[in-house]
Amino acid sequence: MSGRSRGFTLVELLVVIAIIGVLVALLLPAVQSAREAARRSQCTNNIHQLVIALHNYENTFKVLPPGCINAQPNRPNGTTNSFGPSWYGMSLSFFEMKNLSEQLVWVGASPGYVNEASPSAGATNKPIVLALNKIQLFRCPSSFGPLSTLPGSYEMQAHYAGISGACDMVTFGETRVTSTTQSGAVGLISGGGMMVPNAAMRLANCTDGTSNTLMLGEMSGRLVRSDGTYSFVAPSGTSHGWLMGTQVAGTPPTLTGSDIRVFNVTTIRYKPNQTPFASEIFPGMASNLGPNNQLNSQHPSGVLVGRTDGSVSFLSQAVNLETIKQAATRDDGQAQAEF
Repeated sequence: MSGRSRGFTLVELLVVIAIIGVLVALLLPAVQSAREAARRSQCTNNIHQLVIALHNYENTFKVLPPGCINAQPNRPNGTTNSFGPSWYGMSLSFFEMKNLSEQLVWVGASPGYVNEASPSAGATNKPIVLALNKIQLFRCPSSFGPLSTLPGSYEMQAHYAGISGACDMVTFGETRVTSTTQSGAVGLISGGGMMVPNAAMRLANCTDGTSNTLMLGEMSGRLVRSDGTYSFVAPSGTSHGWLMGTQVAGTPPTLTGSDIRVFNVTTIRYKPNQTPFASEIFPGMASNLGPNNQLNSQHPSGVLVGRTDGSVSFLSQAVNLETIKQAATRDDGQAQAEF
């Protein structure tokens, strides 16, 4: 008898390969799910740390930072007022970025607009801000959006918007609203939230309760347009970055100026991940910049939001829109459903 061992036949080998392929196919979703869970946990921690930093700001100054502010010197082109910083810029020292805050120039024209013409504070700040590495605290790790759409002109985009309030409410007559036209459609800017343009709120203003009121919301996803293309829509739109504030004077309902845009904040008007991203269908959406750009993310089926008490919740895109608007308003006095 022969002492040679019997080898695998071709059929047996193909069966083994097929079994391995099936096992890999079964395991891959579990691996992807575990990775997304880890990224979502990091995003949750980012939002929590940002809200805690805003509380530390309030402990120091007895008010929260405005969602964004203007700067009093005119722009170099002569336009009245200029672009001040966002709440990110005003809070840098409380994000353990005191050195960066001290390097930047805050007095002068457009300290929040790094692509401003010279001479200006923005032009002075530009090389400092553009030289920064990715600021992990400001970014959702699940997002594969670009750090900046124009790296040589604008700074990194952040992924967490200040909630300035809500509009078009059914259960509450919100009158603190300024209308503005962007992309040929009317957008609405509310002053009923906690992160209001040119207005510093106190925690005491949150009469609905800090656990019931939103302070920050995620804007880190990719939204389909009506023509089938996509846009990564951050709190500063699709061009500008985390430092950009506003040029307008006043606060809702009396925002005034020739350029009524408020960066790094949003007014809740639509559901999270609402599509298409199109002003002709959803007025107030615009790339540069719609005041009603929707909360969005690449987490499955919703976004993460930070409440004023520092807690973080997952907000499903299927939640009733009126519930979200109530949560975005600090003092509507309405009984709020859970989400």
